[in-house]
Amino acid sequence: MRRETEAGDPHAGDPGAEGLGAPDDMAPDERWSAILVAGAPELSARLLAEVFGPLLALAPAERALLVGTLDAWLECGGSVGRAAVRLQCHRNTVFNRLRRLERLTSRSLSHPCELVETVLALEALRWSAGRG
Repeated sequence: MRRETEAGDPHAGDPGAEGLGAPDDMAPDERWSAILVAGAPELSARLLAEVFGPLLALAPAERALLVGTLDAWLECGGSVGRAAVRLQCHRNTVFNRLRRLERLTSRSLSHPCELVETVLALEALRWSAGRG
């Protein structure tokens, strides 16, 4: 549960809050994964290279297709059916793209720790694209 201080900052006075390194221009309601990635750029770059290295080696259009599918699947709460509707393709196409992404990254989207690494790598990809 978040506690608001008199100043309205839910993290004011929290031990270690100032150590997050989140950019000043980041809204408090941003995703935590984005804040963590922006706050540790060197680690984020290493994570991006380790998790998405083979994905980054693909042709830009192919990479965008797989990343877009992952993004849609995540935004749809892990529902392949809803992601297929959003992407205007068959659900088997979504399954196939996600399996290909798993093979390329050597990460299973059904294993919680590996899913977290994949989501953080996706945030690192977004962050690096926004910077450059």
